[in-house]
Amino acid sequence: MKISEIESSLLDILKPASKLALDFFENYETLNLSKKSDLSPVTEADLAVNEIILKELKHLTPEVPILSEELFSKKNLKKNQNYFWLVDPLDGTKEFVNGSEHFSINIALINKGVPVLGVISEPAQHKIYIGSKNKPARLFRNNVFQNLKPKSTTNDCVVSASKNHSTSRDKSFLNSLKKDYKNIKMIEKGSSLKFCDLSNGSSDFYPRFGPVFQWDLAAGQAIIESLGGAIFFMKAKDSCYSFDFDKKINGFIALARKENIQKISKIASFL
Repeated sequence: MKISEIESSLLDILKPASKLALDFFENYETLNLSKKSDLSPVTEADLAVNEIILKELKHLTPEVPILSEELFSKKNLKKNQNYFWLVDPLDGTKEFVNGSEHFSINIALINKGVPVLGVISEPAQHKIYIGSKNKPARLFRNNVFQNLKPKSTTNDCVVSASKNHSTSRDKSFLNSLKKDYKNIKMIEKGSSLKFCDLSNGSSDFYPRFGPVFQWDLAAGQAIIESLGGAIFFMKAKDSCYSFDFDKKINGFIALARKENIQKISKIASFL
């Protein structure tokens, strides 16, 4: 499979999927909302966007299995897969149903445990971020591509943080950063848009110290790594993605620039 040959096809999938998500968002107050077994919310928007993405991915790469947060059936999942798609059709459902624009659509291609291609759509802003092992991530907007430039390392530090998942560990991390940075600013957002902040130069770090599912992370990792960024995992085993619906990642720190990993590894040693 040549990644370069499917990037444009992914954009063709994300365009209608993003429009569909926006159509539902315009009527978020009347959405049918239910709870999954883990008590997380799911709406008719999640399911409808999931259906269109899965249909198009199966048409694009019929030989590649798909692992999605909104699987119609979890039966007969074969865990030992080299290539597979990892999909979150609506990341930030809590934000979505509360009328916040901080929601996204995530698609990643995994090869032997590593995200080699990632796409994040920000429907409310009509933006799509796409990057791979073969090509640095770019921003697609208004039918044109724009190059992305992560933030340069300075004495000032900007941290993208989860809006709904702040913990005491997050506060400890911010306090530790004060030893190396003169000024620290925090941007609170939901969903994978924090990875977009890293890629477009808005922030330096995205820490997440609680458990998170694979599909929340993989596309963002592929994008920032394509731009020279990195992810520092709290547990080394979490760096390998697998075709397992229940696999979670037990915390990480995403970096806009790889050269910060040595500094962050020292800060994170207290966790």
